[in-house]
Amino acid sequence: MAPESIILVALTIGLTLYALLGGADFGAGVWEFNTALQATEKERKLIHGAMGPVWEANHVWLIFIIVTLFGAFPPAFAALSRALWLPLLLALVGIVFRGVAFVFHTYTEGEVRHQAMWGGVFALASTSSPFFLGACIGAVASGRLVVSANGEYTGDYLIGWINPISIFSAFFAVATCASMAAVFLTRDAQRSGESDLVELWRRRALASGVWLGVLSLVGLVLMATEAPSLWHGFQIRGWPFVVSSALTGFGSLVALRARRFTVAAAMSAATVTAVVWGWAWHNIRPSFRRK
Repeated sequence: MAPESIILVALTIGLTLYALLGGADFGAGVWEFNTALQATEKERKLIHGAMGPVWEANHVWLIFIIVTLFGAFPPAFAALSRALWLPLLLALVGIVFRGVAFVFHTYTEGEVRHQAMWGGVFALASTSSPFFLGACIGAVASGRLVVSANGEYTGDYLIGWINPISIFSAFFAVATCASMAAVFLTRDAQRSGESDLVELWRRRALASGVWLGVLSLVGLVLMATEAPSLWHGFQIRGWPFVVSSALTGFGSLVALRARRFTVAAAMSAATVTAVVWGWAWHNIRPSFRRK
C-alpha cells in the first residue's frame, strides 16, 4: 500500500467519525430549525442533555482532518482552501455562532426574549454548518473544481464550487444529520423513560429516514447525469457500499418500527459510514496498486 493511501485511509476514518458524531450533534439543531423554534421545553431539555457532554469535542475530528491534509498534501490543501474559501468560511461562521448560541441560551434561562433569540441563532447555525460542509464535499466529488497539475486553482473563486452535485450534497448532508439525530434522540428518550418523547422522535426518525432514502435515489440519478466519472467509479468500485447503505438504511427503519432503538441507532451509523467510505473508496482504491 502506498504511503499516501494510508494517509487517505486515516483521513477517511476522521471524516467518518466527524460525520457520525458531529453530524448527529448538528442534527439536533437542525430539528430546532425544522420545528420553527416551536419545540417544547421538554424536547429542548432532551436535546441539550444529549449534546451537553460532547458537543464541542466532536470538532476535534474536523481539526484532525484539516491538519492531516495540510501536512500530507499541502498543494491539495492550498487548492481546496482557494476553491472552497467561501463555503468553508460560512461553515466556520456557523460552527462558531452555534457554540456561542448554545452557551448563551444556557446562561439566559428564564429570560424568554434572549432565549428565543439565541435559540434561533443556534438552529440556523446548526443547519448552515452541515449545509456548507456538504456543499464542499459535493464540489470535490463532482470533479468540476479546476485545478492545475501543480495544485493551483484556476476557477472562479466566488462561485466555482456551485454545481448540481454540490447543492444536492449540501441538502443531503442536512437531511443525514437530521435523520441520525432523530434516531439517536429516540434511543435517548427511551433511556430517560419519556414515553411521549419516544413516540415523537420515533415518528420523526421514520419520516426523516424515508426522506433520506428518497434523496439517495435522487442522488444516484444526479450522479449518473452530472458526474459521469464519479458514477463510473461507483459502478466499478463503490457499488458494495451503495448496497450496504441501502440495506442498513432499510434495517434502521425496520428496527424503529420494531422499537429496537439501539439496533436502529447502530444501523443508522452504519448507513452513514457506508456513504462516506463509498465516496472515499472511489479515490483510495486505485492508489493501492501503485508500486
